[in-house]
Amino acid sequence: MAPIQASQQTSTPLSPVELSYLHTSLTLTPPIRPDSRSPTQFRPLIAESDILPSTNGSARMIWGDGGECIVGVKAEAEKNSAAPGGSKDWIEINVEVSGQRDDDAFLGMTVAESLLVPGSGVLERLVLGERFHWKVFVDILLLTPPLSHPATLLTLTTYLALRNTFLPKSVSEVAEDPVFDDDWGNALPLYPTDKIPPPITLLVVSVGENIFFDPTREELAVGDIILAVSICGKKVVGVRTLEGGNGGVGRAVIKRVIKESCQVAEEVFGSLNSVEEN
Repeated sequence: MAPIQASQQTSTPLSPVELSYLHTSLTLTPPIRPDSRSPTQFRPLIAESDILPSTNGSARMIWGDGGECIVGVKAEAEKNSAAPGGSKDWIEINVEVSGQRDDDAFLGMTVAESLLVPGSGVLERLVLGERFHWKVFVDILLLTPPLSHPATLLTLTTYLALRNTFLPKSVSEVAEDPVFDDDWGNALPLYPTDKIPPPITLLVVSVGENIFFDPTREELAVGDIILAVSICGKKVVGVRTLEGGNGGVGRAVIKRVIKESCQVAEEVFGSLNSVEEN
């Protein structure tokens, strides 16, 4: 699978000597990160949901290095068609990066490719009788790109927005044009708590035999390989490499990355769900 471009992963302010010292520190047992975090610890972040009026769901997140992302989700009733895309066109994702060209939409790749995970039941919940369906628009605005790669920031904010997305309840018959309940309290969640949740993507860098989550741009610069691991519930649904790694990595390290990613993702899901409850 082709690596994801990493245009946001720019050169670091560190000299070659400083980068060499950092690489050595990260290969130690136990490793020493510049900000003293443990290998699985994330930088502090601020998250909130339901921030945008006139949307079906929304969220905002500020990353530890200053990156800020806002996601809005809107749904419109649309007539079924025989278009080639079929039901895959029922969800449209748009990514806009402040100050960047429109062709930077590849930043949303890890969001788009794993959103319709088989078994999630999202498409079934978008059906409105025999002739209509919901079309969902996910607008992702990266207000301030983080210093490191934005994949995790994009997907965590999108996850929070989707989990807080509600669709008006249909009260019409199957063969009729859709009519909806005016009581928003009866609205139905796009992702019920008892169903498969939206995916998230975690960025992981390998340095020697050690692996690190939520790497800084300096850690990305000295990494042997950089992986974007997409996880849905307790299952890994995608693993991609990012350009910028300085070497290869053995199968044993890949297995550890996948295993630890599932464990870390479980904690991340719990933290994001607590934001919803608040």
